[in-house]
Amino acid sequence: MNRFKGFTLVELMVAIAIAAILLMIAMPSFQSIARNNAVRATTNDLISTINLARQQSLNMRTQVEISPAAGGWGNGWGITFADHAAGEDANFKPRNNVSVISSSGNSSLVFRAKGGIQGGGGIEFNIIHNDDNSITRTICTSFFGKITHEGCS
Repeated sequence: MNRFKGFTLVELMVAIAIAAILLMIAMPSFQSIARNNAVRATTNDLISTINLARQQSLNMRTQVEISPAAGGWGNGWGITFADHAAGEDANFKPRNNVSVISSSGNSSLVFRAKGGIQGGGGIEFNIIHNDDNSITRTICTSFFGKITHEGCS
């Protein structure tokens, strides 16, 4: 007898149907993970920018400003060095569908030459995913630029 090895069309269709069902069950979990990662990455970018600005203001004894992009913090932010020898200006954008809201509105965050924040500290940033408001992170900057991962009190 001559037997062919392989799958029948029915077996292949059943396997594809099972894979599709499993994928539909797992998809919401993947979306939640992707949203969490987007908020986490945006938070880390903002924290890195704040730390860099503080460090450069102390090291180079120059004023460093973190300012929101046109339209507000939700559209991104940029870092500007008063003395361009201190570093290159840079711009950052939040990940897709992530908003950044500052307690200071659209005011800039300015580090003085000695490291303190101009106008005092206590500036709170809320990073929220637009598709799921339960996915949020809050950071607070003190007068000296120290960052805490909770609201300002």
